[in-house]
Amino acid sequence: MAALSEVGTRYKYGAEAPGSALDCSGLTQFAYRAAGMEIPRVSMAQRRAAAPVDPVNSKPGDLVFFKIRPGQYHVGLMIDKRQFVHASPSRRQVRLSDLDKPYWQEHLLGVGSYLK
Repeated sequence: MAALSEVGTRYKYGAEAPGSALDCSGLTQFAYRAAGMEIPRVSMAQRRAAAPVDPVNSKPGDLVFFKIRPGQYHVGLMIDKRQFVHASPSRRQVRLSDLDKPYWQEHLLGVGSYLK
């Protein structure tokens, strides 16, 4: 719910100020912190520390990881079987997206979970 409350918040690289500006990993870290859990700050560290999950078995709260271009990674938070919330650099705000869209499928690295 914390991540969803940030929909519309401005995207800014490196930002971690809920209600003002967030980047993708700042959003996911904020959401987990609101749930009482600490996770790493940057997306690839979040991926390394998460337990891998088969994308077809993803659950709300799992993290979804992407490689957007060489050296640029992205992370979002699953809210159901196909939608995720993320701080979008291209749209410059926190928004919902559909994991089934070809763009996201082409860039998908995997899904990871901190949930037990």
